[in-house]
Amino acid sequence: MDSMLPELSVELTFEQQFQMRLMEEQVGEMTQQQAKELLLQASRLLMMKDNVIRSLIKRAA
Repeated sequence: MDSMLPELSVELTFEQQFQMRLMEEQVGEMTQQQAKELLLQASRLLMMKDNVIRSLIKRAA
């Protein structure tokens, strides 16, 4: 990895692991339609996050 970039952590923190466990329980209680809607919403939020990161990188350059 480039020495100018810090090491990137891709592992979940303990808090994130706990949040994932809660999400797993909630999804298990959802209907298929509710799960599909949640997946679409999560996908949209991830795309928005990507756009924010790209915008911040452009501003920093």
